[in-house]
Amino acid sequence: MSFRPPGLLLAALLGLPGLYRVSGDEVVAVAPWETEPGAPPVLAYASFKSGRFGVLREEKGSFVLGKTLMGGAPDAVLRASDAGLSIDGRLAPRMATREEELVVDAGGVKLGATLMLPPGRGPFPAVVLVPAGALGRRATAIFPAFFASEGFAALAYDRRPTSPEATFETYAADALAAVQALRRRPDIDPARVGLWGHSQGGWLSLVAAAQASSRPAGVAFVIDEFGMLVPAWRQELYRVQAEAEADGVEPEAIAQALAFERRLMEVARTGAGWDALAASLQAGGKARWVDLVYAPRSLEQLQRVWRNDFSFDPRPYAARVKVPILALFGGLDRSTPMESAANLELAAREAGNTAVTIQVFPTADHGALDAVTGGNAELPSRSRFAPGFFEAIRRWLRALKR
Repeated sequence: MSFRPPGLLLAALLGLPGLYRVSGDEVVAVAPWETEPGAPPVLAYASFKSGRFGVLREEKGSFVLGKTLMGGAPDAVLRASDAGLSIDGRLAPRMATREEELVVDAGGVKLGATLMLPPGRGPFPAVVLVPAGALGRRATAIFPAFFASEGFAALAYDRRPTSPEATFETYAADALAAVQALRRRPDIDPARVGLWGHSQGGWLSLVAAAQASSRPAGVAFVIDEFGMLVPAWRQELYRVQAEAEADGVEPEAIAQALAFERRLMEVARTGAGWDALAASLQAGGKARWVDLVYAPRSLEQLQRVWRNDFSFDPRPYAARVKVPILALFGGLDRSTPMESAANLELAAREAGNTAVTIQVFPTADHGALDAVTGGNAELPSRSRFAPGFFEAIRRWLRALKR
């Protein structure tokens, strides 16, 4: 991918990030986006009507939206002014959202956070955006603005530093600490604070809601966006095969990678067979299958990852959630297996939860983008979210507010 990182400092000085109303029913957002842990953020643009999505690049004091996700030939030119955002000369007034920098106290660990408040006085319903993996609050990109456009306050927070003591239950408890921080504010409706998460953040939201189920005032709702509902080791096997097939990797290499991953999971679970596993990895050298697999440096590291990651199963937690759930899945998702949708239905039945809405977008990849293969190789060429994606969330949120 070749694109020039947008001038985020210039964008901030020009007041470019924000929420803009193009017309009565079209709202667009510009926001910093962390695409990789620790990498400098880029500047993302999204239309919540058309689903158009892409990274902006700076050119002579203006910002250009390319035809594809990460660049390409110019498709639109954006300029910020006191009056709002000019998109190819068409003025979109800025919406009166507000942002506050906060600190969430999660059992003595301080987590940086940003709260976006919608126009109006409140008290507002609110969404806590649960981080996925090692990504920080900017990984949520345009989603806080989307929720603000629907009248919800949106709190995005940084994940706590990784440590051997931090489990998925720990990260879920951090989400509940963020919920409680919001519930104490006078501008937030304490009875209507829910959770949203993408991928790992999605199923962690279900874990957090389960943890909160025994509390007097817990989580009001959950939006699980492309989060798995299978054991993590099974999800990893699915991911290795599905991503490789989508990207056209030869079948022999895929078969070798899967055979290695199955052995790896057994060694991780039992602690037996490490020497043979390490020897096969070393013998693989630069073979194609080696690039597809998880390659631990030691048995100790592998078993730590098993304890803290691969052995985890979110299904029992989902079976304790009794609040409304919106679960979104992609037909071309090469990370989350589609059986997750059926597993959530079973969990909801076990919980006696009749307020579960499951929606599948046939052409959506793991990032909810409109895809052809769903593979990683095609990602830079995508240019919009799957058809109906934002509208589905919008309908559900508006029904929730009634």
